[in-house]
Amino acid sequence: MWRMSLKRNLNCPLEEGKRLAPLSAMGVGGEAEFFMEPADTRDVCELFRIRREAGFPLYILGGGTNVVFADGLLRGVVLSSRRLSDFRWNEDGNGDVLAEVEAGCSLPRLAAEAAEKGFAGMEFAQGIPGTVGGAVAGNAGAAGRSVGDLLEEVTAVEEDGGVRKWKRGEYGCSYRRCSLFSPGRFFAGCKMRLRRASRAEVERDGEVFRRVRSSQPRGVKSAGCVFKNPEGDSAGRLLDRSGCKGLRIGGAVVSDVHANFILNSGGATGSDILELMERCRDIVFRKMGISLEPEIKLLGFGMDLFSV
Repeated sequence: MWRMSLKRNLNCPLEEGKRLAPLSAMGVGGEAEFFMEPADTRDVCELFRIRREAGFPLYILGGGTNVVFADGLLRGVVLSSRRLSDFRWNEDGNGDVLAEVEAGCSLPRLAAEAAEKGFAGMEFAQGIPGTVGGAVAGNAGAAGRSVGDLLEEVTAVEEDGGVRKWKRGEYGCSYRRCSLFSPGRFFAGCKMRLRRASRAEVERDGEVFRRVRSSQPRGVKSAGCVFKNPEGDSAGRLLDRSGCKGLRIGGAVVSDVHANFILNSGGATGSDILELMERCRDIVFRKMGISLEPEIKLLGFGMDLFSV
């Protein structure tokens, strides 16, 4: 039985009945049947080898800043990358700096240290929450800049439990997407290329991106932008013009500051969030003729939730 195999072969603890709501910025969700938070990639490789034979459900969790968990029990394993959080700076011999980063490293922490050291390129990431692994998977970015612009190499645990290093040119990144992303692949780490600059230059550029994010709600429970921007338009603008601000289902409410944010105003459930997303999407489609695609990850709800 795969459960016994995991307990016998993993070095990290395998927790049962782990509460998921405290692990997400939205603060909703049920329990994980099994939960693991390894500090060594070898445990991830062993997990994937066992899963290849047993086929149990697997959910990968980074910082929990852009996910909504379903209510009730999530069968299978939730794999958290938070303890895989090391990073280091290396000279590349050409005057640039390579950041070698594990998946669970905080993206804001990395961007802040880069700014402090005068390494340019990550200014756009200073206000983006979450982990580097999640940022790679979703090609996180702001105002036309993204993590994919910096990537030189991505290290992944593949479906068979082996480790592969993907070099620049072997994958592609587009708006909120990395071509390597797959439910059967774990981003263990990456290398990002930055250039040397003055702290004043980095701070000046960082302020531009901070102003871009100043219109977003702060100090609230949310999972960030709910929908991706359709080509040539803004999801927030479409939701606003469609009258979605202030819509509420249970404890879930559309922010009156930025219409592309759904907030947990207190006591919201995963079902509340999902139902409110579906309602907003339907309203925009009826009024604007545009079908919005989720940017946040919906874990444990099933497949094809937003098929047109």
